[in-house]
Amino acid sequence: MISCTGSGGKRLRPTALSGCVAALAGLIGATLLGSMASAETRGYAISLIHTATYADKGNCPKGGNGSTTEIHMRILMAQGLTREQAEKALTGGDGAATVDDAAAKDSPAKKAGGDSAVATTHRFDFDRRGHLYGQLVDIGDFPTSVPDDHIETVEGAGKGHYAYGFNLAGQATPYSFEDPETHELVQDQMWRVLGCFTAYQYRLPGIPYNEGITWDTAEDSMPAWLLSISGDDLSKDGDVTVTFDRSLDVLMRNRHGGVLSGSSYTVDPDPRSHSEFKGHIKDRVLTIEPGNFSMQGESQFYALLRFSDTHLRLNLNPDGSLRGFIGGYQPWLDYFHYLAIRGQEDSEVDLPGVYYAMKRLADAKPDKSGQNTAISATYYIEAVPVFTTDESGKVLSRAYEGNAR
Repeated sequence: MISCTGSGGKRLRPTALSGCVAALAGLIGATLLGSMASAETRGYAISLIHTATYADKGNCPKGGNGSTTEIHMRILMAQGLTREQAEKALTGGDGAATVDDAAAKDSPAKKAGGDSAVATTHRFDFDRRGHLYGQLVDIGDFPTSVPDDHIETVEGAGKGHYAYGFNLAGQATPYSFEDPETHELVQDQMWRVLGCFTAYQYRLPGIPYNEGITWDTAEDSMPAWLLSISGDDLSKDGDVTVTFDRSLDVLMRNRHGGVLSGSSYTVDPDPRSHSEFKGHIKDRVLTIEPGNFSMQGESQFYALLRFSDTHLRLNLNPDGSLRGFIGGYQPWLDYFHYLAIRGQEDSEVDLPGVYYAMKRLADAKPDKSGQNTAISATYYIEAVPVFTTDESGKVLSRAYEGNAR
């Protein structure tokens, strides 16, 4: 230990005192430098994100809601066609549904007072089939313009009924699932709504078909979504800071079509896509203390991804990549908007049916009428190590590529 007093507590002469102060300054400087040298910030670009799915036998005992063809069959039969007429309408050479006006209750001929003797055929519009104030309207814009057809939703709750998620409620609920990795009881009502549509009946590493296509498109046109982890020593257990931001740059692909590790991105200073959390690393698993998350997207993908009571669970893989889940209470209209933009066919769901089911099964954030405006939801994410900079070029985080560092 360095002491700046003489023996017996006597004051040192100026020359000795200055030497002592210099030694203390050197010690403090060395301590600060050592602390700075041990701190690090690792950067990542999200290379994949989609709703977390867990297809399982028994999820949909009534047979499920099917794919686009089955959904269109039910829509046409609801218009008054028999199954045979609906099948004939859907097997046209160009894939469009051509409907006999004599059969369809919403046909132009019926509305004009025509009958089967003078009826013609028309192409059925699966999107513009709602009724509002005597007019046909788009069911993506006005989902309540058609009746609730009560789509099948995932059945079961408790142990043995699986879905990825987090214990957002802080306790078991009558609708909790068992997480297949942590075996905690968790809430994921979004999965309950979507899980009986064929497009979502996957297990990891499978990807919901409609989301896989839109993500692949977004990679080449949407600014990248970034994540950083800061701490004293990220190779050890301890407290960290986790930050999410949007980039000014689109994702860069490698020669295999995936996202390029070690690439560089400029952080967008727009605060709308900046979220910061206190986090913890334990046994190479990253978690955060709950808070609010918001990320701007683009219309061809999620226009906006946001959660309250956000939870995160990411595995820090030996190669430097991340894999895991993010979730919380999501405004359910946000995800419905994503589906509605796709339209009845490309969304591969029954749009009004999903709207009604989300409204019915939403489990958080009630409005003044008591209607819940948010739904428990979980998304699977992967991320690769990258460098990030601010607009001046200052390096904010570095790419950690495991043993390649």
